[in-house]
Amino acid sequence: MFDSSLDMSSVDTQVFEGSIVHPELYLWDSWSYQEQGTMHLYCLAISRTKPNGEALLPAEKDNYPFHIRHFSSLDQGRRWKDEGCFQQPGKTSDGHDGRNVWSGSICLLPSGEKLAGFTGIFEIDDQRRYLQNISLATSSDRHIDSLLPSPLSCPIRDREEILGLGYYLDTEDRLGSNDGEEGGPVMAWRDPFLFIDSDQRINVFWSAKSGPGVGVIAQGLIARDDEANSYRLETLYPPMSLPDGENFTQAELPKVYFDETQGMYYLIVSSCNRHFEGQPDSEVDKTIRLYKSDSMRGPWQIAVGDNSAIKGADGLFGMTVLEADFAKDRLLCISPRTGSDDPAAAFTIGERFYLNLNTATVIR
Repeated sequence: MFDSSLDMSSVDTQVFEGSIVHPELYLWDSWSYQEQGTMHLYCLAISRTKPNGEALLPAEKDNYPFHIRHFSSLDQGRRWKDEGCFQQPGKTSDGHDGRNVWSGSICLLPSGEKLAGFTGIFEIDDQRRYLQNISLATSSDRHIDSLLPSPLSCPIRDREEILGLGYYLDTEDRLGSNDGEEGGPVMAWRDPFLFIDSDQRINVFWSAKSGPGVGVIAQGLIARDDEANSYRLETLYPPMSLPDGENFTQAELPKVYFDETQGMYYLIVSSCNRHFEGQPDSEVDKTIRLYKSDSMRGPWQIAVGDNSAIKGADGLFGMTVLEADFAKDRLLCISPRTGSDDPAAAFTIGERFYLNLNTATVIR
């Protein structure tokens, strides 16, 4: 049963050197932005302790609400200050985040305003706890200022359009099922990544499917309405497939970066090859992949050689780019750790590293 009583805001703030090994929180997934020399890092978080004082096992975390945690760094990611809870569920007027909030992104608009994308989880019942939607919020400082009154893209409301463009959704009565979709993994309509293009348009990319076990990338164009702090999805484009998509079932946490000098877009995806819910984690491969294209709409190609998997990224998943240095063909990154290479490191955030774009290799 879902327990909404977990306190998300009482955890003391701290400063972490190098990696973020939080004694009170499990941390996973990440996104970031930089402003005036300060790097801002966000991730999903949940207390390591249940409301009754018992230890919370990672396998139990979906029974409780998450929150989005905020960290900041003044020295290029070497030290991180815990800024506390940035966002928690149950705050939208129509309840599209009624059960939970999942991963997203944040970007600076030309106006100086901050726009935050996030995944809302509807509260339906305990058998359908993964019914996702794409939503937005605005922020002027360390907290959410306003939320859209309804999702930017909703698999219930927008079902006909979504299916008509070639995306996959399960039957209406099974949307968000704990058992996955037609024997495959759970629903994918999540992880929005906001990207301002050269024409100052707001693009959004997210994780989707074109079949029960076929992960693809969704892309949309966001327009601002006349009403203050109100946005809508102006265009939803057809799904973008990946050249080696047969190697995984979900393409999660997409992030897009643009090298203006070379006219090249880079796409980073955290992929998972879970074939069915309940499959042992030991059988599931989690991989960070790198693609490139001269267009945001693709077609995407493997960035280096014939294998999109980033070399040296074992045990990492849900990474973010803190700073792009295309002149040196590298990205300064940070990533949560899965514990596959070191069980003690699971649900922590590792030290910063560089990603060499010429070799698709992690440099520590």
